[in-house]
Amino acid sequence: MMAAGVATERGWIVRICPNVVLVTVAMICLLYLTRLGAAGAGLFLLSGLVLLGREPTRTLWEARSFVLPMLLCGFCVASTLWSNYPAVTLRYSVQLTLTFMIAIAIANRLSPIALLKIATVAYILAGIGSLVIGRAGENGIWFGIFESKNAFAQASTVLVVAGVAWICDRAQSVTWRLAGLFCVALGLAELVMAQSAGALIATMGTVLLMLTIMTMRRMTRLQRAFVATLAMAGMVGMVLFLTGYFEEFSHAFLQLTGKDVTLTGRTELWEIAFGQIQQHPLLGQGYKAVWVRGNPLAEALWSYFDIKSRSGFHFHNTMISNAVEIGVAGVLLQAGLFLSGLVFCVAWALRSPRAEVIFLAGLMLRQLLLMHSEVVFFTQFDAMSLLTVVAFVFGLRAARQEKTRAALRRHAAEGRLRVLHRRPVAAQ
Repeated sequence: MMAAGVATERGWIVRICPNVVLVTVAMICLLYLTRLGAAGAGLFLLSGLVLLGREPTRTLWEARSFVLPMLLCGFCVASTLWSNYPAVTLRYSVQLTLTFMIAIAIANRLSPIALLKIATVAYILAGIGSLVIGRAGENGIWFGIFESKNAFAQASTVLVVAGVAWICDRAQSVTWRLAGLFCVALGLAELVMAQSAGALIATMGTVLLMLTIMTMRRMTRLQRAFVATLAMAGMVGMVLFLTGYFEEFSHAFLQLTGKDVTLTGRTELWEIAFGQIQQHPLLGQGYKAVWVRGNPLAEALWSYFDIKSRSGFHFHNTMISNAVEIGVAGVLLQAGLFLSGLVFCVAWALRSPRAEVIFLAGLMLRQLLLMHSEVVFFTQFDAMSLLTVVAFVFGLRAARQEKTRAALRRHAAEGRLRVLHRRPVAAQ
């Protein structure tokens, strides 16, 4: 992956791909960010900027070719003008822009299979690190190398998604399929250690949908449409059910599994969030301008929920939480980016259910199932936000290529028809 061996008369020559090395370093730094701190963020930026700087002309072309992510970044930067904390908003929105640019470059300069291999290695290292040098909270719940048990659980879900993608593709080598089996085992074990009912339920739902996509390759187009409609309806129903009865369902699940967990009062948080949205409905209060030390609302909620670190807290719903910061206008941009990426990746997986494509579709489905109870996008220097933009770009590129191929097939068919129409005339 990072290096390829080529046999010659004088022996083996090892060729190293700089882009793969840079992206691997960047991904590991993001996953170990809590441990590495400013050094990890700096190394991620350094790796990303070197990746961008290797082909500056191409970087500019990529920014123009994928407008929606850059438009969202522009809106976040513009929110500095009405932000409660302009300096905070400007700093984090610039970091978000750099994160997005690096993500777009990754999806244009690496193949999907290379991304899957990098993600597999990076998340395995994060999973092993969480076991070896990780930590537990005061109540015994495992945090691993992450800031919270929710972040630890979300990383574990990616391990399972990557593992299932490898296992389901028989065209892959035995080595990578065994690595996939290890990913599933490690990810499930760490999900249990994190004691996150929401993440475990979302993981099971994601795997079920991935397997559904894999089984649809032998179906007709009409059968695929029917099964896909049923699967989407079931998924929407699951999301709505969990949104309305999340705490009750979590309590029941935790009692069945013998766990004792203090839930985060999502219903109360959502009520407070809706009150904040009503005050600034269109534009919000500024990107990352809510959970700031000194903000009366943040200080009151940290005190009420006994968050001693005064960080790592949110409204436990992606769209609700983001609407407080960037308003309905910003959330519509985010929803457009994510939902279009979801459709692109799932449609691509239905056409070509290879490991790397199934992985991208699984990531987006995982985001959809978790977004009702967690904030899964878009945050600066965040591995899942980076992968979400990468999946969007890969999916959009695949959709554009399929559109081009369809046009070529149509032109070829029209050309054959013209030839058939001319033949009788030529015969005369």
